[in-house]
Amino acid sequence: MPPFIPPFSDPSKTVSSLSSERALVSFPVESLTRFLHGDNLDRLRSIRAEIERIPEVFSNADKPFLSRERSYVRALEKAAKLVEMKKKHKWSEEEMLTAMMQVGDSTPQFLHEALFIPTLKTQLSDEQQKTWLPRAENYEIFGCYAQTELAHGSNLRKLETTATFIPESDEFEIDTPTLNSMKWWPGALAQSSTHCAIYARLILHGKDYGVHPFLLQIRAPGSHAPMPGIELGNLGSKIGFNTIDNGFMRVHKVRIPREQMMMRNSKVTRAGEYVPAKNAKMNYSTMVAIRANIVRNAGYALGQALTIAIRYSMVRVQGGDRLPSQQGQELKIIDHGMQRYRLTTSLERASSPQFEERDPGRGGPYGGGENTILHLQTSRYLLKTILQALKTKDLSAVPVGLRSALQGGHAFEDERCTIAPGQPITGDALIAAYWHREARVLQEVVTKVLKDGAGEEAFAKSQVQMVELSRTHGEGMLVRNFYEAIAKEEQTAREQGRDPSKGFLPVLKMLCELHGVHRLLEQFGDFTLDGYVSRQQIVWCKERRDQLINLLRYELVGLVDAFDISDNQLNSAIGRYDGRVYESLYEWAKYGMSIMEKGSQGGVLGFDEVLKDVLAEGRRINGAATPKL
Repeated sequence: MPPFIPPFSDPSKTVSSLSSERALVSFPVESLTRFLHGDNLDRLRSIRAEIERIPEVFSNADKPFLSRERSYVRALEKAAKLVEMKKKHKWSEEEMLTAMMQVGDSTPQFLHEALFIPTLKTQLSDEQQKTWLPRAENYEIFGCYAQTELAHGSNLRKLETTATFIPESDEFEIDTPTLNSMKWWPGALAQSSTHCAIYARLILHGKDYGVHPFLLQIRAPGSHAPMPGIELGNLGSKIGFNTIDNGFMRVHKVRIPREQMMMRNSKVTRAGEYVPAKNAKMNYSTMVAIRANIVRNAGYALGQALTIAIRYSMVRVQGGDRLPSQQGQELKIIDHGMQRYRLTTSLERASSPQFEERDPGRGGPYGGGENTILHLQTSRYLLKTILQALKTKDLSAVPVGLRSALQGGHAFEDERCTIAPGQPITGDALIAAYWHREARVLQEVVTKVLKDGAGEEAFAKSQVQMVELSRTHGEGMLVRNFYEAIAKEEQTAREQGRDPSKGFLPVLKMLCELHGVHRLLEQFGDFTLDGYVSRQQIVWCKERRDQLINLLRYELVGLVDAFDISDNQLNSAIGRYDGRVYESLYEWAKYGMSIMEKGSQGGVLGFDEVLKDVLAEGRRINGAATPKL
């Protein structure tokens, strides 16, 4: 059965409640959209238009009704069409990645384009690339990234897969010698990929040289059956991303040519000599780049959710009809205080990652969230920078906002927040508050680490404090980057003769202020612990947060419209641009009924199989006559 293709929004038929909300937005939405997306917006829209002209392939509306197996096949259909379009339109690598984002669905192709091909580019020598890159770029081969093992993930030093050099045949023998060492979780491994970039310990003349990348063929051409010595399997249903075939792989002493060790950085010669990389960390550059996008992608996902929630909250009415001011009419749910609070304070979080800083010189990529490993990696970077600076007494490599905590004396302890009542809280005041908090946490961690010897044991004993340091560093970075992006745009506006007090900048500044204030209030103990922020200033912050939420009330729909997410990407009956929620829900439900599996007698599934006997037994017990069926 063809996929469900609901009609896209018709702006001329937008429901009145949503049209009236958009009429109250104070800024031109298109200008904010261009600010958020930059110079890529027109190309992005062009690519998306090409995709959405083929709804019979790219419609996502049937997703909720499909089995996991059928979802995977549908994703492959979308992937295959994208490959065809890439060749037809001569899309660049960046344009292909843009196209995959505009599909609004995850495909196994993402692992090939975003992990496998970049690995070939960063790990293969120039000579190797001549052989393998065209094959990958033209989809003669389909690849994935096989690093994580069943018992080892983030601690790469302890991966157990081996690649043993066999001098007699000039080959490497790839082996997963234990159950723990099988590759576990890589996306596109279970069914899609023909090859993988596999990370294994290089064993050369009996000596272990650590983990290196190799190119391994895992499926045979034509049949797509697993190659001899390779066992592949699917990990089954997951909470999300069921269109991607995450899998496992066991490799039993499979030999590959020496030339399939990826030798851009480290090398093994025909004579069996090892030539080390100038920087061993370059072997993992692909994964580092992927991790650096985590915050941005999380912000995009939250932006999708909020676009749906805010639009629906302006269409749906519920309760409030007992309020005298409502004269018996129900309230839009956006006007219920708690709903507006939750959505507005979430919107500032969705916006702030748009200005994420990814310059390693300013603290390294911040993974964020609850991922402890990324927190520890970030804090280790910071601590090593700080400890080296203290050793050399040269603080030039230390961010300016942290230096006061390392210079001794009482200047740091005497710092006080400048938040004042009855006026907007300035960016300078908020930035200073976040710097102070991070500096205090840093001071505590450094003191503890130095007390414990400043070695690996000291780091291991300080993990709780290190996670706190990473969290405060990341949150402060987002606040600073948000304000810096706005300041840069204000300067650009002045240079172009535009008035920065008009347009979207005042609204964005309020959203930025809300971001800083709300995060401060959520963790106010961090800021009041040493007296930097007073109890009265906390009260003022709460009052200002309430003011900002009210001031942003009639800007919300414009702010989410500015994300420029299409109906097909949202794939939501209640989040569509024109607000025709109830018609869409009805059509979607009818489609679901039309493809629902029938019972054994052609009726409602479950009646003949189970429910008929239950009802008949109930009638028997109650003495009712059983009707003929």
